[in-house]
Amino acid sequence: MNLYYLYYLESGVVALFTSRTDAAQKLADILSEYKSRDETIVLGILRGGAVLAHTLSRCLGLPWDVLGIKKIGAPFDPELAVGAVAPDGSIYVDRWIKEHYGVSDDYIEGTKARKLVELRDQLNYIRGSSSYGNLNSMIVIVTDDGVATGATMKAAISFVKNNNAQKIVVAVPVISPETFEELRGLADEVKALLIPEDFMAVGQFYLNFQQVTDDEVAKLYRSIKGENIS
Repeated sequence: MNLYYLYYLESGVVALFTSRTDAAQKLADILSEYKSRDETIVLGILRGGAVLAHTLSRCLGLPWDVLGIKKIGAPFDPELAVGAVAPDGSIYVDRWIKEHYGVSDDYIEGTKARKLVELRDQLNYIRGSSSYGNLNSMIVIVTDDGVATGATMKAAISFVKNNNAQKIVVAVPVISPETFEELRGLADEVKALLIPEDFMAVGQFYLNFQQVTDDEVAKLYRSIKGENIS
């Protein structure tokens, strides 16, 4: 495949994308079959994925929306995802991590309740609602700026399935090989520009990987008048 350009950082690490917008523009090349396709929508996982969804929308002539998913971190390490919760309260739990580290059901349920309140408040601010309509008969392209362990993406896939999507396409710039294989068993199609064996973190493949704020996503969301599910 065409790896486009390599950007050498001072640390010697090679990056493939200058920014999330650049990654989305390149990702659009492998999604050309969905350009201006009827009954198709792009959903971007907050927050970074929303930037990609916004750009893919413009490149492919498709409507887009933001999809809020909150990670449930381990009690000893908030960055280690035990699972993730979707806006409807559905939850994905990584059974191996839960059992390996002895994470209790009470902890997961308590954290889920707290994260769900945060998530709905976040969505109400960004898109005016935390509710989503039925995706029946729609092709749904779910995107993010990259996928490591895949907890949030797995929760997103489950959420979209629960909303009766006709077809689920996961499309990301970069993904770990193990998670790529896992997601192929959950989604109808998984597309990625890069599946590196030396995957360590999503940010290693970007020159600019600054955190995206709710304000920035809200501005993007309100800048396009299109068909958004709400």
